Amino acid sequence: MKRKGAAKFSLLATIVIATGCSSKTSDRVEITYWTGWSGHEFGIQQGLVNEFNRTHPTIHVRLVSQFGNSGYQKVRIAFAGNATPDIMSTVWADELADYAERGVLTPLDNYLAKSGRNFDAEYVPALQHSLRVDGKVYGLAVTTDTGFIVFNKKTFREVGLDPEHPPKTPEALKEASRRCTQVDADGSMKRYGYRPTDLRMWAHVFGGDWYDPKTGQVTANHPKNIEALKWIVSFNSFIDPKRAEAFQATFGNEKTTSGPFFVGKIAMWQTGEWASEYLRRYGPQVEYGYFPFPAPADGRPNSTYQNGSVFVIPSACPHKKEAWEFLNWLTSEYPVRIFSSTIGNVPPLIQVKDTPRFTKDKLFKFAVNLSHGKNGFGPPGIPMWPTYSAEISRAEEKAVVGGEDPQKVLDDLQRRMAKEFAETKEDLGR
Repeated sequence: MKRKGAAKFSLLATIVIATGCSSKTSDRVEITYWTGWSGHEFGIQQGLVNEFNRTHPTIHVRLVSQFGNSGYQKVRIAFAGNATPDIMSTVWADELADYAERGVLTPLDNYLAKSGRNFDAEYVPALQHSLRVDGKVYGLAVTTDTGFIVFNKKTFREVGLDPEHPPKTPEALKEASRRCTQVDADGSMKRYGYRPTDLRMWAHVFGGDWYDPKTGQVTANHPKNIEALKWIVSFNSFIDPKRAEAFQATFGNEKTTSGPFFVGKIAMWQTGEWASEYLRRYGPQVEYGYFPFPAPADGRPNSTYQNGSVFVIPSACPHKKEAWEFLNWLTSEYPVRIFSSTIGNVPPLIQVKDTPRFTKDKLFKFAVNLSHGKNGFGPPGIPMWPTYSAEISRAEEKAVVGGEDPQKVLDDLQRRMAKEFAETKEDLGR
């Protein structure tokens, strides 16, 4: 079905909402900042906002949380109705291109240049690509994240695997998972070693791509994407996908002591830098190690997918000078170091990664170095990526759970997404 993006924005514009724009009192300009963080993270941000307000007497920043699904729906309505705040971090990196192409975001290149900032020298490689749309920078970041695998060393030893030499190839990972998987006599699962998920990411590890910027075409059925999906499906030989999903329904929350890795229901855990704190709090009894996603010989070693909240200046509100002054400060070394270290995320700025907070914890240092490597990657910067990404997940499910042929499901995905992309470009007048 054709996406009516422009029509959707026009329709939403008729909805009456309270303005989020700034105001001016006396000689001090008040600007409004919408954040997607809540709880502890919101408190840290409020502290930074308070510090900015104390040290910038001509600007006052008002911080408002839009946490949750209703908050993000409000973001879409605000863009549609030209009633946005001055600063937002309620945009995800994979949404950035869609908003930028619709003209509701302010390009930041001139502001960066006037402030003496070098975007490419400051940001990790993955973000250099995902924060740009059609060659222009539309967003900045104060955190990013990473992905890798944590494993139980005791379980490895019990099944005859060397915990000091974790898997380095996809086939070695599959064999380690097979050895670690335990099934009861009645066929029900007791433990699985590792169950690969997220074809979007594994395709990149195998050397595939979902979009070719040189040709401007989607590449859903890239040969390496198909190879990655076939490898994911091959785990069905010893992990029945339907039994695995039923087993996963018994898992406790990973933010508690009943998390599946902490209680031994999985031997390998696909996670990120937050695992350092979770292991300290909820799994101190676990002897663990960690390793990057294993790549084939012609793949991309040390790959990691990076998404997260993006800071933008909407086009609609008038005080862009003051908005940039706040954004420029908030995305500088000191606030980035404070915020990312306090909430336990990876810093996106290259100059921050070697500070003590990010080097003293071995797992966290590993995560930071991984996210700053050349094979970190993010959204491809096309306006229909959220739709495309969701369809990749559905294609993966069709192959893994539904038993459909990987080549067939990705060929079908290619046809549908090429049509979707063409219609999206037509909607945008491209």
